[in-house]
Amino acid sequence: MDIFTALNPGAQYSTTELQFIVGAWVMSTPFETRAKVSTTNGDIAESDYDKRSVYSLLYSLYRSVGEVESETGRRYQFTFNTWGYAWPETWGPAPVPDTDPERFGRNAYTGLLHFSAAKASVNAHAGRVHVIEMGCGTGAGAHEICKNVLPGCTYQAFDMQQAAIETCNQKFVPQLGKRLVATRADCTDLPVGDAVADFVLVCETHVNEVNGLVTDEDKKFFNTARRVLKPGGMFLWGNAIPNNTWQPSFEYLEAIGMKRVEVCDVTKEAIKAREDDKPRADAYVEACLKKFWGFRIPRYGEKKRAEARAAMLNFFRNPGTNLYLNMTNGTDSYKVVAFQKAT
Repeated sequence: MDIFTALNPGAQYSTTELQFIVGAWVMSTPFETRAKVSTTNGDIAESDYDKRSVYSLLYSLYRSVGEVESETGRRYQFTFNTWGYAWPETWGPAPVPDTDPERFGRNAYTGLLHFSAAKASVNAHAGRVHVIEMGCGTGAGAHEICKNVLPGCTYQAFDMQQAAIETCNQKFVPQLGKRLVATRADCTDLPVGDAVADFVLVCETHVNEVNGLVTDEDKKFFNTARRVLKPGGMFLWGNAIPNNTWQPSFEYLEAIGMKRVEVCDVTKEAIKAREDDKPRADAYVEACLKKFWGFRIPRYGEKKRAEARAAMLNFFRNPGTNLYLNMTNGTDSYKVVAFQKAT
């Protein structure tokens, strides 16, 4: 069992199924020719994992673990699968209190709408705007936008992971009536009509991750965003990706008729968020690892527990991991950008 490549994004794995999946992964240790995960910095080569399998595991895991205690003792359910960033001082007062365990993820979503041009568009529509999110995860960000940022909006949230959509439909959709609809779909080919959205939001969705290259998948993703936007609609995107991938991405967006409105670099604030969030990330990962009997299997369990811990902390961009170092050394940068479709 290779948990990095073999899981199905259309499945939502139960706690019992996860126990057997982890146990099978542990017991496969003697048959491995090499370890995929660096226990030093959590790095996994791109050729050694499939993002669909990894996120199928993670979203099922988040559902299974349920509520945990943060490092301060505050209970919460992990729903913001986002690194986020500390709120930039130049943007005004922080929208989320420092006591919130998932404040950095909430900042990341609120920050997508911080642009003056986006606020002007919302005001021009008296707040009654339609939003499409491509890669919504659990829907925590959709809930944040609908409740606290755009209380007059309607919202369609799409993600390829069934477990994430189930979480959204169970936890967040009922709180918002018919304003939020969550659907499992491939975001390169959304099942919606043309020119229906005032805003398309993308928050840390796993596209545009190849160094210096806009792939065919990336192009389909951008083309879909442009297709579903109304004339004059805005594409709002935030992520940490290879620094040399931003410019080719901007050039492609401009080539398909999207105008660059504003670009904000929040890498410094993203690094601060990862440093401030380290105690919570450490505590959450330990809470997850304690759930699985497979890690107690003699001889192999401790080895796989160390690999799982390193890999999860790397996905958090925890200080000392490969993804964290990529931000501090300039390989990756976190930007929040706004583009507008031609009228």
